[in-house]
Amino acid sequence: MPMNNLIIEGNNLFKDCSFPYYVCGGFALELFVGKSMRAHGDLDISVFYENKRDVAALLHSNGWDIYKRVFEPGSLGGITPLVDANDSKLDEVRTIWAMKQGSHLPPKPRNDGTYIYDFEILSHEQKGFNFIEVVLDYNDGDHFVCGKDKKIARKLDKAILFSDEGVPYMAPELVLFLKSPQVYSTHEIHRKKTPADFKAVFPLLPDESKKWLIDALDTTYTDGYEWLEGYLV
Repeated sequence: MPMNNLIIEGNNLFKDCSFPYYVCGGFALELFVGKSMRAHGDLDISVFYENKRDVAALLHSNGWDIYKRVFEPGSLGGITPLVDANDSKLDEVRTIWAMKQGSHLPPKPRNDGTYIYDFEILSHEQKGFNFIEVVLDYNDGDHFVCGKDKKIARKLDKAILFSDEGVPYMAPELVLFLKSPQVYSTHEIHRKKTPADFKAVFPLLPDESKKWLIDALDTTYTDGYEWLEGYLV
């Protein structure tokens, strides 16, 4: 398939960096299946937690404004600017939002004297290369680790795959597992596309990847998980 321009431009930005990176989220699933499946609200790139200052420096030096998400109960929360790669707020981040002028999620300053900005979702499909959500993941040197508790892990050579064009991307079984929390099935933005992603991608997984995903879901959701109905192998 012709590769989405957002993937091309994102890969061009990161390809000469000195640390591991890979496309994640819905675009990673499309790199696996080899075709476009749906509209995407943003481009997600993952790096490992120990490289958070490296990626902040890369983005900042290339003219991107960088922000930390501020989570607030009952709302989408806000964002607060990160001055540079040495900003102490980077010690607390799990995601970095990078924006350029024209982003479909423009920041709007609050009038309360804080350095927190609200953001407005202008479109549920990103078309221009003006927004990147950088997700910080964990590893133990040999394995991709799903969270700090290390209960669910995947060998790194199975966790990060490469497209025919050489673009690194997160293995689809990992993408699906990371989309399994309830928020991805119930939140307005995710509730339709997340189950649809599973139905489109799971049947295409190699048997070993299916088994890993089923075992990971069984371990995490001991009372059963709705996605698995009719898909046990």
